Amino acid sequence: MDQNVILNKKSIIEERVFEIDKIAKFDSNAPQKNYFYETDKTVGAVWCLEPEQEVFLHSHSNVDDIWVCIEGEGTYFPDLENEITIRKGMVVLAKPNQIHGMRNTGNSRFMFVGFAAGALPMDITRY
Repeated sequence: MDQNVILNKKSIIEERVFEIDKIAKFDSNAPQKNYFYETDKTVGAVWCLEPEQEVFLHSHSNVDDIWVCIEGEGTYFPDLENEITIRKGMVVLAKPNQIHGMRNTGNSRFMFVGFAAGALPMDITRY
């Protein structure tokens, strides 16, 4: 195989192919948000929560925030009054100005991939 083809393929993989098990990092002291890419329109991060850890209730005025649960079970807070059980394979969406947050309510690790799309950098209003 041509050396230029090999180098091009390698650079494509480094820039556009991600392995969650190499990105994910857990910390027993605090939930972890592990960024793995950012452009001027989107950002991606792997959230890693130990039992009882949570992502505080918040909203963004300028982005959609999409969370894809890939491991464990938790509680999603779509507003200040409601709770929804989330587990592996489920996807949740918070549009601009919609409150959202997540808590690991299970007995094992909880992991989800988050994507924010819109006008970056995103703002955060905490509740």
